[in-house]
Amino acid sequence: MIAIEPFTDSTPLIGDAAALRRRYDEDGVLFLRGVIDPGLLARAQEQYRSALADEGLIDLAEAAPVWTGKATGTWRPCDVLGTTVWHEVVRQPLLNEIMRAVFDDEPVWIPIAAHRSGLPTGPLKEGQDIFAGRHQDGFYNEGMLFTICWMPIRDVQMDRGGFAVAPGTHRRGNLHDTAQQGHAIPRDAIADDAWRSADFRVGDVLIFNYLTAHTALPNPSDEIRLSLDVRAIPASAPQPVIGSVDRVEGADVTIRTEQGEHVTVHLSDETLIRDLNPWPRIPLAEVEKVAYPGAHVMAMARTDRSVTVLRRNFY
Repeated sequence: MIAIEPFTDSTPLIGDAAALRRRYDEDGVLFLRGVIDPGLLARAQEQYRSALADEGLIDLAEAAPVWTGKATGTWRPCDVLGTTVWHEVVRQPLLNEIMRAVFDDEPVWIPIAAHRSGLPTGPLKEGQDIFAGRHQDGFYNEGMLFTICWMPIRDVQMDRGGFAVAPGTHRRGNLHDTAQQGHAIPRDAIADDAWRSADFRVGDVLIFNYLTAHTALPNPSDEIRLSLDVRAIPASAPQPVIGSVDRVEGADVTIRTEQGEHVTVHLSDETLIRDLNPWPRIPLAEVEKVAYPGAHVMAMARTDRSVTVLRRNFY
């Protein structure tokens, strides 16, 4: 694997709200050590291990999550945990203090969480593009001004399935090539030496902007990489409509929110309608694959209730 420069460690800035916010605004990413309670993450690790064992992906007799070689039947096996881990993580006092500093506002934690279990990818090949999964979350969630918090559930070294971010890319706008199949970010859009990573320890958190390019690194080890990412929006920013679908009438979807309010939003051919995977997009004529009575959804709507993104919500 090519050498990757380490992140700038922003841990010394904790407690200085202005400095944290300035670093976040400049780099689009904060790397922080020891933010999350390791006891909470130890309990989370056991829950991850149980979920992986239930699918036959690891043997609980092994102390490490060594992959059995079995193919997974689900995209993210540990998502079966639902809210049991991430609801506890977003209650962490220090994490919320940091997010208040970054936003200069109260954080609103939205129900988009990913309990990731990165399977081994095999030995690296000569000339392999180790940043091949590069993307910006904002491209797939237009209008949601969220910040992502990524954290390891188990220690992970950058050459054994780590995670990389390209600081400053949040200032370059959308880097995805809509003319390409899958709308990927081209390899030459971000120089290899622009990426940063670290040997992550349990308790560390990477906080980055919705337009900051990032990717999982190849995992040439025999162990499954365990991580969690959660998202928050400043309280003063536009908020998505979240709830269960009451009815669908053509291009109109009425959502019953958790507060009991009925909100009707309006879709169009420009709306990105997506399931768990953002691509390929679901055409408007097939909206009921995602939005059907009782389905839990999230809609990012403008002030006129026209929707930029409609996605199924699993939490």
